[in-house]
Amino acid sequence: MWRSLAGCALALFLLGMSASVNGQGAPPRPDPELRGQWLLVGQTFACKVEAGKRVAAPDPDMLSFACQRMGALGAGISEASLKAALGEPHRKLPQPNNTTAYVYFLGKTGEFPYLAAIVKANRTVALQISGEAPVAAYSFNQVNLGDSTDKLMAQFGGPFHVGPSGLEKTELWTYEPWPFSFEVRQDRVTSIRISDPTVGTK
Repeated sequence: MWRSLAGCALALFLLGMSASVNGQGAPPRPDPELRGQWLLVGQTFACKVEAGKRVAAPDPDMLSFACQRMGALGAGISEASLKAALGEPHRKLPQPNNTTAYVYFLGKTGEFPYLAAIVKANRTVALQISGEAPVAAYSFNQVNLGDSTDKLMAQFGGPFHVGPSGLEKTELWTYEPWPFSFEVRQDRVTSIRISDPTVGTK
């Protein structure tokens, strides 16, 4: 099955975000068994979802999460699910908009690579992995840290916008309104960020 965030599917994306912002019901929870992959289709993206052994079609609200996976983790998972997978964070750092960054060092403490999970109201609204060397368990849509920009563009095409990242000699490649972005330095991916599509976290 296919879902594109253009046309009628874009309306689903916006409706989900509106319901979350206006408090018209709890935001949808991602289905851990539902996995997908972003594919570039013309000037837009489609999330190709594998139905697996399902008899019934999944809830359409869940499809926006299926491609927002970073290894075993996904945008939108609960704080409890995050801690069940990774344990207590090595550091907690306050962030804007009543969010907290849970920082997990994936090698030596205080060094790259690390994973930052942005948590708000017991929900993981964004995941970001940073470093220069690949981390096998945390790739996103077949793109990993250290991959070339050629590989990145093969998967996602050229960025919709390129700007400074705030780090020296590092560019921020964004694809808004799609909830993923990349930092690039010397033609290599040095950071990958995915966000909860119902929240629109930057």
